[in-house]
Formats: sequence, structure tokens, C-alpha cells
Amino acid sequence: MFQYTLSFVACATLVASLEADTLQLNPIVVSASKIEQSLNNVTANINIITAQELEEKHITSVIDALRIPGNIAIAQSGGIGQQSSFFQRGFSSENTVIMIDGIRYNDPTTTKGQGQLEHLMVNDIERIEIIHGAQSGIWGANAVAGVINIITKKATDKLRMNGNLEYGSYATTKAGANISQKLGAFSYYLGVNQIRTDGISAITPPHHNPDEYESDGYRNQTVNVKLGYDLSAQDTLRAQMTLIDAKIDYDAYAQPDSTANEIHQINRLGNIGYRHAFNAEDYIDATYALTTFDKKDPLGYTTEFKGENREFNLIGTFHYNADGSLVIGANTLRSKDTIGIHKLNSQGLFATNTNSIGSFVVTESIRRDTYDSFKDKTTGKIGAKYFLNDDIVLSSNYGTAYRVPSLYELYAGYYGNPNLQPETTKSLDATVQYKHLSLTYYNNRVTNLIGYNPSTYVNEQVEGTSHLKGYEVRYSHTLSEAVAFDLAYNRLFAKDKDGNTLARRPQETVTGSLSYYPTEKLSLNANANYIGTRYDNTAKTIQTGRYTLFGAVVNYAVNDSLALYLRGENLGDKRYQEVSGYGTPGRSVYVGLTTKF
Repeated sequence: MFQYTLSFVACATLVASLEADTLQLNPIVVSASKIEQSLNNVTANINIITAQELEEKHITSVIDALRIPGNIAIAQSGGIGQQSSFFQRGFSSENTVIMIDGIRYNDPTTTKGQGQLEHLMVNDIERIEIIHGAQSGIWGANAVAGVINIITKKATDKLRMNGNLEYGSYATTKAGANISQKLGAFSYYLGVNQIRTDGISAITPPHHNPDEYESDGYRNQTVNVKLGYDLSAQDTLRAQMTLIDAKIDYDAYAQPDSTANEIHQINRLGNIGYRHAFNAEDYIDATYALTTFDKKDPLGYTTEFKGENREFNLIGTFHYNADGSLVIGANTLRSKDTIGIHKLNSQGLFATNTNSIGSFVVTESIRRDTYDSFKDKTTGKIGAKYFLNDDIVLSSNYGTAYRVPSLYELYAGYYGNPNLQPETTKSLDATVQYKHLSLTYYNNRVTNLIGYNPSTYVNEQVEGTSHLKGYEVRYSHTLSEAVAFDLAYNRLFAKDKDGNTLARRPQETVTGSLSYYPTEKLSLNANANYIGTRYDNTAKTIQTGRYTLFGAVVNYAVNDSLALYLRGENLGDKRYQEVSGYGTPGRSVYVGLTTKF
């Protein structure tokens, strides 16, 4: 029972805290410096979504998992699998770097280089690390709002098999299975997952019920393979591959009852790596990763897109004393549109130093990137954390970051502009945490914004400074071994250079979750999510906010190998839209089972 409570708090943790020490919980994270380190030694604001949290709430996709912390707004153009955007502290999707086990998932063929999180299923995920604030000093280009680092499950020492089945509203079926084992020096993990749904109408006029129109279905088959081999006690080889095969029905020409329109999306992710350990803490690690994105429309309504990322990373760690460590690395990135024959190449060198002395932690990072299309960029970050006493923790971070224009913004037919230069951002945040209560203030200033000019129909550099600032308040507490409670309030002020509110970003959000574990076998969770004022356009004439959604999950463990669950979403059957003109599901109920052997 207490295992569930710990997983809930791990998800809710915004920054490293003494509360975590009290619970004997000090997770290991990777995103903050590209190496594993304890959360107590991380100055950055981080949310951790654990596998236990995903399993307890039976989340389906990564885009839905990002709704859990409450500080990332989602705008999905229809039901599951439809095109989605997310806004991390007010920044749009292209300002976040998405990594999966060291593999870059940002798609170079999308309009701004954003990732397709709606096609990522969560079944094989061990944890999701969401680091907030400018991170270009560590991760390079486009890590402006932060980094979403997804770590998948790996082999266990003993043979382990898991499976799940689910059926529910909109004729949705979900099935998955995985098997893993370590056999001497060799280890493997294999996961196979599938989801099929009739879905809802993607295009739905405002204030209408999507059930009144033709449904747009979604199918997704995902295969994950991870292999490892220990050459010696110090040397390890690894390889992995992920195949995502998705088919999405859509409404052509903005007609809700249009039929026989389907996009076929195939994403392939893979890498090979080698690590040599000098001792228990220090090592050198080399990885080569390849990601390909292939989008087709059998009816020819949309253009075919093919793109790829090729990236090589070399990282070394050195603990020069008991309280200090240094990370040094280099990487090369080749992004390409294989149909348009356009490329974007870069090379980077970076270093991160961390010192932990008594109650004080300080981290400094610096990075230099060179491009064949833009001027070289130097970015950095500094962060500090101070454990004032047993109850109070203070932390602050300042960093610089930049976003490079996408291949589409540079070269897309009439709309492209090869003279575009990177956007630049300065980011500051500060956090005060008292026991179970935390308050974070953040302020970002963006210059050289890239925008579409409706008069010339061309992407252009916009002079001036946009401001994205706000604050987050979170209270997370395990009231007892049987009850865990989480409440978060987020206030965002996102303005362009003229003071206009940026579209599709709610000005206020409130999320609450209550978990109750009355017995060893039974767990209950109730959650609510309030979306405040949100406009679909800068003119503030289309309102898509001011609503509350309610959900609940019941889990029952029949025995050590079998568990049953019942999940309800939008239980109030609220009619709302995250993107004006696109439908969202009404009241939905799902029943399922999970097995472990």
C-alpha cells in the first residue's frame, strides 16, 4: 500500500526537498546534467512521473501523462492520436527538447520541429523527467522551455512478464505485453503495445457534440526492444529500437462528416552505445542514435513527409572530490528533410560542474554550438540550492537558451525564409519550499521571435521582446499511509512584444488529486482539473477555457499476479474544446486488467 503513496509523491515533487528525505525518497534523475544524480543535488525545477503513477492512473499516451503535474497546458485537435501541442510555462512545443533513452524525438518535418507526443504510448516507460527552464547550456538548441526526458524500462535479473487489456468508450481497445530478463552478461527487454479506437469527430463546430458527426478513429502499434551485453565488469554494449506504426483518420477541408481520410505515420527510433566505467561513479559513454519520421496520406490530401535525425554523443564524468563532479561532452546533430533535400547540421561542446558542500548545492553549465547555417551560439546556466533548515529549501536558476528555425520555416515553398536566425531567451526562476508547500516564480524574455506574417505569407523575424512569466504553487502531502493529496495552482502571463496575450495558453489552472488506499488490495483516486481563461486567438474573441474536468480510478488487486481496474474520464460530461473547432471526448469509462508474472 505504501508503495503507491511513494509513487504519488514522486510524481508530485516539483523540486528536491527535505520532504523526500523524510519519506526515504531521493530519486535519481538524468535530465538536469545528462548523467544520473540524486534529486537533492539538482537545482532545477523538475517533475517526475513514475511508472507506478502511470500504472495507477492507467494513462495511455505521453501527451496525457503531461497533464498530471498541472504546469503544462495541452491543446489537442480532437481525440486520442490527433495532432497535439503542449505549452511548458507558456512556451509552445517546439521550445522543448524531447529525448527517449538518449534518442532525439523532435521531428524535423513538422512546421516548427516539434515532437509527436500523441503517438507515444506509456506502457514501456519507467519514468518521465520534466525539467523546466532554459537548458540550452546543457542540451543545446531548442531546450528553451526545458527538456522532457523519457526513460524506458529495462531488463530485470529474473524473467519477468507483464500484460494488460482494456476496453471502453468509443469502442476503444488497448492491449500490451512485455517480457524481460538478464541472462548472465546478456539482457533483453521486449514490449508490444496496441490501441484501437473509433474515436470522435476531429472537426466539431464550437458548442456542438462530436458524437453528432462521423467518428475519426486511431490505430497504433508500438514495438520496443532493448538489448545489453556486458563485455566485462567495466564495459557494456547496448542497443535499442522502437517502431511506432500509427494510422489517424482526419476530417478533410474542415468538414466534420468527411470520410476516408487517413494519415499513416511510421516513426523509427534506434541507438547503439558503449560505456566504460572507471569506477562506481566515473565513466565515458558514446552513443549513436538515428530517428526517422515517415508520414503518408494514401489519398494524397496532404504532402508526404520524410525526415531524420542522426546524432552522436560522447560524455565523460569525473568526480574530482567527495563534493564535486564535472561532466564534459560533445555531440553532432544532422537533421534532414529527405524529400525537400534540406539539412541542418550542428556540433556542440559542453561542460557542467556541480558542487555540494554541506547544505549548499551549486551547478554551472556552459555550451558552445557551431552551425553551417547560423552564427555560433554560446549558452550557459547557473543554479543554486540551499537547505536552510529541516523545513525550508531555497533554489534559483538563471540560464540562456535559443531555438533555431525549423527546416519548414527556412525552406517551405513560398512561406520559407532562409535568412531567419535563432530566437534567444533569458530565463530566471526561484523556488521556496516549506515542508509540503512550494512556490516557484519564473520569468522568461524572448527576442528575435519567428512569426508568420499574414500580409506577406512569409515567416519573418519579429523585433521586440515577448514575456512569459508566472508562478506555481503546489501542496503535496501523504496525510497517512492510506491517503495522499496533491493540489497545484498555476498562473501564467504570456504576452507578445505588443502586450497581446498568446493564444491557447490558459491564464490559470488548478489541479487536484486525492488517492486513498483502504486495504492492501484496493486503491481509489479522484482528480479534478480546472482550465481558466484561454483564448484561441490573440484578438481574444474565441474562448476555449473556464471549465473543470473530473476523473476517477479504482484499482483492485485480485492476487499478486492479477489486478482489475475501472477508470472514468470527464465524468461530468463537460462539453469543451482545447482547440476551437475540434472535438473532445465526453464522459468515458474504461475497464481493464493487468497481469504480472
